[in-house]
Amino acid sequence: MKYNILVTDILIKDFVYIFKKDFNVDCLWLLKKNINFNKYQSIVVTGGFKTNKEFLKNFKNLKIVSVFGVGYDGVDLNFCKKNNIVVTNTPKVLTKDVADLALGLMISLSRKIYDSHKFIIENKWIKKPFPLTISLSEKIVGIVGLGEIGKAFSKRAKSLSMEVVYTGPNKKRSKLKFYKNLNEMVKKVDYLVLTCIGGKSTKNLINREILKSMKRTSMIINVSRGSVINQDDLIYSLKNKIISGAALDVFDNEPKINNKLKKLKNILLSPHNASATLETRKKMATLSKENIKDLLVKKLKKNFII
Repeated sequence: MKYNILVTDILIKDFVYIFKKDFNVDCLWLLKKNINFNKYQSIVVTGGFKTNKEFLKNFKNLKIVSVFGVGYDGVDLNFCKKNNIVVTNTPKVLTKDVADLALGLMISLSRKIYDSHKFIIENKWIKKPFPLTISLSEKIVGIVGLGEIGKAFSKRAKSLSMEVVYTGPNKKRSKLKFYKNLNEMVKKVDYLVLTCIGGKSTKNLINREILKSMKRTSMIINVSRGSVINQDDLIYSLKNKIISGAALDVFDNEPKINNKLKKLKNILLSPHNASATLETRKKMATLSKENIKDLLVKKLKKNFII
């Protein structure tokens, strides 16, 4: 007997075939009204999908929520715990790609790679040289959240001869300098890279107070969750040159992005594609499927969040 699973987010569309190898699969975006939610023993969601109490209450036979990603802030963990629903994620497989993009965004923002591309396309180089940019070498980069992605990013930053420091809820086993207080760290850094978890504990962690404490020449790179930054405060700070620039891969209410962000000249925008390589997404889908199989078929406990 094959178990029935529901894939909820169209983001996973290209990898549905992986789940079909072991399960009967339906896709939420293809289903019409009067959905029989009770037929499913598992659902596959992305970290940002609203897997809240209202959605989860539709299912009466749900055994596992398999998160296609590392972050699970969209899942109501309390409801799952009370109803004996296991939650799993896909750690480590996307670490390198997310760290790569964070580094790429930092380099592109600092060296104005996109602007220099447009400078040539618009034939401005014939009239004048491109403005000078900012070197990353010997600069200080502060990481918020030294988890797997933060650690991977720190190694990449060090290869650019940058000094790396970090902050988070706890000090890690690391030789990097630790700041217990975020406000103190941001006063020192030239680049602030966000790789922390989303959710209530980090909501609006980067706000007007923090932004005011940063150097006017400093820049922010966010590959965590849009909720970590107070978006209105960031827009104000960029518009008024309180900080020099920002590169964002994540946003509030994505993909419906605040138009004010698009009008800023000191910003670089990326459509939440830090893990969006063919190789990594395939690994994520495979692990997400295996997590379901481990629980329902093999009765094993792997990558359990609760």
